[in-house]
Amino acid sequence: MFSWLIDAVLSTIPAWMWLAGAGAGLVAFFFASIFSHFPPLKPYMMFVKPLGGLTALLCVFMYGGSGVQAMWEEKVRIAQEEADRKAAQAQQLNKDLEKERKKKAEVRVEYRDRIKTEIKEVEKIIDAKCEVDPKAIELLNKASKNPEKAK
Repeated sequence: MFSWLIDAVLSTIPAWMWLAGAGAGLVAFFFASIFSHFPPLKPYMMFVKPLGGLTALLCVFMYGGSGVQAMWEEKVRIAQEEADRKAAQAQQLNKDLEKERKKKAEVRVEYRDRIKTEIKEVEKIIDAKCEVDPKAIELLNKASKNPEKAK
């Protein structure tokens, strides 16, 4: 339940502290081994020696954990930079796509307007002669096609 709190506290401890703790545990273990030969200190060293060894082992374990944590944080940082770069690239591509869409819409509008004016010109000829000019059929077919595909 409080694992997030423990993680927050342990992640604030710098990696060198775990090395210093492991060194202190080894020093305590070493001196406890030496001082256990002196009879007045022997009862105390029975507790200091295992405590120093356990401290050294725990600190070495936590140092390894902090190394793994640092590797994962680096991978997350790299992935975040990659995601930010891709987002910026996607934004630029979306802008380019929008420009291209506007350009194609403009071409279609210009093409439609040009065809409409041509149809009006041919309409005058059709009304004057009362016959369908082949040019009108050609224009009608031309108006129904995509101008971009014709290129």
